[in-house]
Amino acid sequence: MEAHEAAVAAIAANVRQFYDRKESYRIYHGSTNSTRQSRLNRSRVIDTSKLKHILNVDTVAKAVLVEPNVPMDSLVEATLQYGLVPPVVMEFPGITVGGGFSGTAGESSSFRYGFFERTVNWIQIVLADGKIVKASKTNMPDLFHGAASSFGTLGVITLLELQLVEAAAYVELTYHP
Repeated sequence: MEAHEAAVAAIAANVRQFYDRKESYRIYHGSTNSTRQSRLNRSRVIDTSKLKHILNVDTVAKAVLVEPNVPMDSLVEATLQYGLVPPVVMEFPGITVGGGFSGTAGESSSFRYGFFERTVNWIQIVLADGKIVKASKTNMPDLFHGAASSFGTLGVITLLELQLVEAAAYVELTYHP
């Protein structure tokens, strides 16, 4: 957890510098179509690519503390060891937890659980002025709900707590043509 806190403090300090200089910046979270390293002006980038760890699986609370760049396939692999899975698992394995929250993700289980962001208990987010806050359905709810599906426009997501459910051995499926 200390490594996470140090990484977030560095991100917040960088965001604050851009804020103080009134300069725009881009977020680099790894290689994607919009943020490939070859296209980036490295002097105007906040690098969050190292935020790719699962910090804790709480089997009692059925929750996982996860950084935003953890891909869904890695998250499922880690939580299955405890007999748990996220209620909504995006089918494309490279979609990250942060991407699912910030970019509106839904899958076949969304009929029961809603979009992916509905399974998030709280987020840690660095605001535009560099302030680090925790937002949830009860603490800063406007920010929490606004950050979901905002594509990172309200701040830099640095940590999420997700709900987990018991992993079933089989899934019943009914096909309706």
